[in-house]
Amino acid sequence: MEYRALVKSGAGATAVASVTGCHGVLDVFLLALDIDASTVPRPPIPPAAAVEPFLPARIGANPATDHGVRPAVLLAYRHIVDRTRPEVSFGVSTGALRAGSPAARPFVGAPATCASLWEIPGHGLVLALETLTDRPSLVGRRIDPLQDREGQGFRPTVDGFLAPFELTSSASLEDLFPGINRMMPVPTTYRPLPEIVVHRHRGVGDRKVVEALIVEIVSSGGERVRDLVDGNATGSRARATARAWGVVWRWDRVQLVEVPAQPGAAIAVREDCGAVLLDLEATSVDSDYTTHGTGDMIFGLLPWVAMRASCSRDFWKMLAHLRNHEDLDGDRLRAALDDVAAMQARKMERALLRKESIHDDRFHSWTQPTQLRSLLVRRVADDLAALDGELAEAAEVIEHAVRRSVELRGQRHSRLARGWSAAASVIAVVALFAALAAVPAESEPTLFPHWLYAFSATLALTVVAITGAVLWRRR
Repeated sequence: MEYRALVKSGAGATAVASVTGCHGVLDVFLLALDIDASTVPRPPIPPAAAVEPFLPARIGANPATDHGVRPAVLLAYRHIVDRTRPEVSFGVSTGALRAGSPAARPFVGAPATCASLWEIPGHGLVLALETLTDRPSLVGRRIDPLQDREGQGFRPTVDGFLAPFELTSSASLEDLFPGINRMMPVPTTYRPLPEIVVHRHRGVGDRKVVEALIVEIVSSGGERVRDLVDGNATGSRARATARAWGVVWRWDRVQLVEVPAQPGAAIAVREDCGAVLLDLEATSVDSDYTTHGTGDMIFGLLPWVAMRASCSRDFWKMLAHLRNHEDLDGDRLRAALDDVAAMQARKMERALLRKESIHDDRFHSWTQPTQLRSLLVRRVADDLAALDGELAEAAEVIEHAVRRSVELRGQRHSRLARGWSAAASVIAVVALFAALAAVPAESEPTLFPHWLYAFSATLALTVVAITGAVLWRRR
């Protein structure tokens, strides 16, 4: 059954008559990119209210503190509105509209698409693709936008988001955001998007999985949540899905608050935390997407996507070093040490996510910005802990290579020192011989009448000096 809200046009419209629900669907695709952003200073971009309900409008006004996760920084965005299609209403649960909550304010506007590029300090870039329509499309059992298999999944999904901009998945960041090459390394800005995404450390079989997160937000999705969670994971459809994608993902029903807008409502989370169906009925009755908490939950996922992807980036870097660990020396060893230091810093940043999630599940009847992020962090905590353990073992191998390099360097220095000592001894003996041979006597041109006498005296003095040095070292 399709619910529709009879709402006046305009963002945050409050006049609602004969309300049964909003019918707009917001699809969000957050893609981690394997790019180190430039250190060129950038002025902060203020919230762009004109692009509601998309992420550039979610930039917080309050400055970040040192006690929390650093927020995402907006680098660029593009927004396009389709005025040829009927307006959609979005952002408030059906339960809140029926209850007449004065705090819940729907968004009403034409279907639109937004692409935005974000930097998460210390963890890289995230490309956010969003579209507001009246048709659910991304989240389901028979599709996996995080895999790129024979023209299915990832590329068609990106094609759909970029179609309003007359671009495809083969576009580069420079195509999508002209002039972005002034902010980051030029070669990467001209590479196609599939070449700059981060791949998860754990794929499906031998197939790569993109480090990304799909979120679909609907105002009344109870039936779809039930279909995902309770749907048949066996039978002909499941076998077809397994053949197409190599896996049949399990979906779990998860509560956001204990007192949701619709009693018993929950969200659906894929077992790998790569996709979420966010039913606004599962949020508190006084919340909405644009003004009270729910939209901020999606904004809070940007650092999470980047931090999770940085784990995989560290894994692939360490693996590249260890596959040729016998050659870890010189510049390669210095590069590996730099990667280890950066990895340890990112590990401490990720620890903030785990600390944040400890008490972030104690919300009974209200919604706050970090709830969804904390939920995902808790669900993958064991997986990330295991990966951190693997990275620590890789760091030990690299540190062993450092110790070995220092030891070999010390041995080379010792051999060199012994060589120079021997040469110095020979030079000293020759010099002593020459000096003794050249000392004049009172009645002779030199102290010794023959060179053999000078050589014997030199040899005797050298033996005495060596014997004295050996006896002194034995004391």
